[in-house]
Amino acid sequence: NQGAPEGELLMDSIDRLSEQIYILMDRAYEGDKTRAKAIEKGFIPVVPPKRNRKDPWEYDKERYKLRNEIERYFLRLKRFRKI
Repeated sequence: NQGAPEGELLMDSIDRLSEQIYILMDRAYEGDKTRAKAIEKGFIPVVPPKRNRKDPWEYDKERYKLRNEIERYFLRLKRFRKI
C-alpha cells in the first residue's frame, strides 16, 4: 500500500492535545503508514478501509459520519470565497 505523502506530512506536523483522542481521516488517506503515524501520535484513527483491502479493519461508523459536518463546513467556506 503506497499511502498518501500529503497525509503523512500532515501527520508529522500535528501535535495531539490531551483531549484529542480520535482523528477522522478521509478514505484516501487510509494507508498503513498514515494510520501508523496517527497511532504513534496517540490518536485512534477513524477511517474506513478501501473496499479492495485484503484485511479490512473495524472502525467507528457513527463517529466517521461526523466527518460529513467538516466537509459541509469547507463547502460553505468555498461558496463565500469571493467575498
